[in-house]
Amino acid sequence: MVDLVYELDPKGEVFLILDNVSKDLPHNLQDIATLSGWPDGLSNPAAPTSDENESSKREDDGSSGGIVDSTKTPECTTQRRLQIRASSKHLTLSCPQFERTFQMGFQEGTQLRTKGHLKFPIRDWEPIPFLILMLIIHHRTRLVPREVSLDSLVEIARLVDYYECYEAVEPFSDSWLVQLKIRSLSPPTYYTPSSIDEAKKCMFVSWVFNEAKAFQESSKYLEARSTGMISFSGIPVPSMINDAINRSRQALIAKVVESMHDLFAKLRDGQEQCSEMCGCVLLGALTKGMHRSGILSLNSTSSLRGSASPNWRLTVATSKIRVQTTNIEKLNVGLDVSQYTKSLFPFHWDTRVFKPTVPLPS
Repeated sequence: MVDLVYELDPKGEVFLILDNVSKDLPHNLQDIATLSGWPDGLSNPAAPTSDENESSKREDDGSSGGIVDSTKTPECTTQRRLQIRASSKHLTLSCPQFERTFQMGFQEGTQLRTKGHLKFPIRDWEPIPFLILMLIIHHRTRLVPREVSLDSLVEIARLVDYYECYEAVEPFSDSWLVQLKIRSLSPPTYYTPSSIDEAKKCMFVSWVFNEAKAFQESSKYLEARSTGMISFSGIPVPSMINDAINRSRQALIAKVVESMHDLFAKLRDGQEQCSEMCGCVLLGALTKGMHRSGILSLNSTSSLRGSASPNWRLTVATSKIRVQTTNIEKLNVGLDVSQYTKSLFPFHWDTRVFKPTVPLPS
């Protein structure tokens, strides 16, 4: 396996090891910003098979005699391992997760103190988003991309949430949110998802970066468009948010069903102030629409499996009917991100009086 070394700190004591990285990464770190397709266009190699892993291990430990037959293992010649030389100081100051890992009592912390350096394998993350995060933490800001895709931002958000480096990433996350139009610079124009998949990704990103309006709009979209239990498969949305949006969706549909049956009863009993013919037309249209949507035979206590909030299209309606349907749309208020946001400053500073053993200079 070929090693690629990026020195973010020439005197760094921590070597972060990422296996099987993109072959498109340049040998010189400074060339990465001018690389075509950086960062979203870089190819990600497939995970190596068990046979390839064994071949790689034999090559690394010398058990193959130092000779590898490239004609028999062509895949191994294309695999690359990235070593990022990083500063433990930068990592611990920016990331509470690293600060805890490097404490005495942990294997990594003990090794770092006894040997003076540490090789730290990174196996759970996508290499490119992880590299972007390390560039930010080590202040190599000219190499950080100014534009990313939503999928890339989801991967970066995973890392930010895990390592708890919200503050370090904030200047770039703010820019990316604006670039993706998740954050609006001209209210009252706000972000609206175009699909359920996009809404799930946006909801996770807006939770990590505390983007209240996008979080609310994404949750509203999911509540209105989903026809079953909402599941964030593959996206690490906390269970408390997953449970909350499903409860909110159930409550929303129950309220919509109740409101539609209330309107149905008013039209049926002639309580709406319009002519007999007008009332019959509206009642017939409403009955057909409720039947088509599967809510004609439901009530607020019925099972709502497979139901979604209707798409309202009013072509002809009295002003009172129009007001009632507008009020129904207002029932969907979404979730409030402030109820699920973790503290962005998890440190608990020791404010006790410090008594130095060496006299301080006067």
